[in-house]
Amino acid sequence: MNPIRKLGRWMATDAEGYLINECSWEKIQPPWLNLVCDLRDGCVNQLGDRLHSLYLRGSVPRGLAIPAVSDLDSVALLLGEFEPDHLEALLKPLRTALMQRYPFCLKVETALVSAVEIQAPTSQWQATLQTQGLCIYGEDVRSHLPRFKPGAALINHAFDLADDLADTQTFLRQASADYPHDNAHIKAQCGWIARRMVRTGFELVMATEGTFTRDLYPCYECFARYFPAQEPLMRKALELAIQPSDNREGLLMFLSHFGAWLVERVDATLERPD
Repeated sequence: MNPIRKLGRWMATDAEGYLINECSWEKIQPPWLNLVCDLRDGCVNQLGDRLHSLYLRGSVPRGLAIPAVSDLDSVALLLGEFEPDHLEALLKPLRTALMQRYPFCLKVETALVSAVEIQAPTSQWQATLQTQGLCIYGEDVRSHLPRFKPGAALINHAFDLADDLADTQTFLRQASADYPHDNAHIKAQCGWIARRMVRTGFELVMATEGTFTRDLYPCYECFARYFPAQEPLMRKALELAIQPSDNREGLLMFLSHFGAWLVERVDATLERPD
């Protein structure tokens, strides 16, 4: 197991307390830059005129990505009505090809969002793009979006965690049949759900803290101050996020136990949006 390093930081705020977007093209470092360019070109080619604009988010546009640990997150804003399943099918070969070409990237994800939806005041993507997004293609909508302070608008994972855990548990139970000779898929899913668990832990206390980060170690450390009895389990989630496991049975037990506790705390602590 790789030692946990105390990496990451809190997002800076301006004099009025609004979060400052730290992303820029200049911060995208090799070997990630070629991957980003290939993702952009592939999305433009596959989505065509339906693509309004494309954004990066996460550690890559902040210059903090770690090979074999970080993934590449993007958001595609789309014009008009579209069938998500159809477009997902178009993009799946692109994601697969990119992960084969750039094996240092743990996972390539592209969220598909309507350009109309992003204008709705209740859209969670407003805060995500405004505070953590970098436009890499098309017209940047961020100048038309409000600014944000740490708070409920920045909750990205907590309310979806129950479904994410259920999907992961189903995947793990089927993994022996679907991937009998390739545990890389199990490790990728493990890292994905573990990161969501660590970030959910921070989202439980974000409003009280009055700060924001998506960086894993600060999320873990902050959670541990509020829930010291659960610190060993959250530390395990942090370890799995950094160095994923392919132990299906062990993962299923961990997700059933600590995952259920996190979901219960979300339901008891956070008010779901209407």
